[in-house]
Amino acid sequence: MKRWIAPFSLTLLAGCQGPALHGPESSYYAYSGGMRIGLEQTLTVPAGSATVRLQFGHPVASNAVQDTEPYCIFELDTVRDAPLPVAPGRFEVARVERRIQDFAGMPVSPNVGMLGLFGRGGGPSQVYYVTEFRLNSDRNSPVRSLSCQSNQISYPPQQQRHLALSEMQGAVGNYFSFELPR
Repeated sequence: MKRWIAPFSLTLLAGCQGPALHGPESSYYAYSGGMRIGLEQTLTVPAGSATVRLQFGHPVASNAVQDTEPYCIFELDTVRDAPLPVAPGRFEVARVERRIQDFAGMPVSPNVGMLGLFGRGGGPSQVYYVTEFRLNSDRNSPVRSLSCQSNQISYPPQQQRHLALSEMQGAVGNYFSFELPR
């Protein structure tokens, strides 16, 4: 009986290492400290808004986003009365938060999807898998965050997932770069 305890224990412990082994191309990648995001070209936030949405490599109007495709939202700290061009620069990632939310920003339990309630009157019709990068910048910069997401409601619950880094890069194109620590 004692013979199987050691191999079983090692197998169990190896299973616990799973997410740490996923690379940046995985939607399970564990972002670590020291990451930076670079704004590579000037991005203008429109008057009366604090955000710019980027999809397929360029800015798009809020009402033109195809929400089942990857897109990112660049956010400032406040709404301005005039357009605000944000100059290129590098931003330290203060923290990365992943969450699942509905259209109104309310949390969604992944277990609800397993009951088949999404889109059938018993649950939300939109389920966004959001990866938010909270950004540190100098005191004069109004930059707050870059969040990347997509509406995953059309996928079966077991296939719903957060975006991989390559999908995020495709959404922001040449406007942003993701710089992982070495």
